[in-house]
Amino acid sequence: MHEVALYLHWPFCKKKCPYCDFNSHVRNIEIKQEPFCNAIISEIERWKTILPDLSIKSVFFGGGTPSLMTSG
Repeated sequence: MHEVALYLHWPFCKKKCPYCDFNSHVRNIEIKQEPFCNAIISEIERWKTILPDLSIKSVFFGGGTPSLMTSG
């Protein structure tokens, strides 16, 4: 079993910082988070079948402003 770190990119921000090079977007409308999170889960499950010998050791949320994500 090989351990890997997982990076999850949240591309949404309240404002775009002038120094930011991330693929990020400012939206003046509410982000429908459930479909976005479902897509992330689906992608993780897909890679789990492709690379079954990997184990996720840590998860890092980055990109835009991940603290804008709701919990739950």
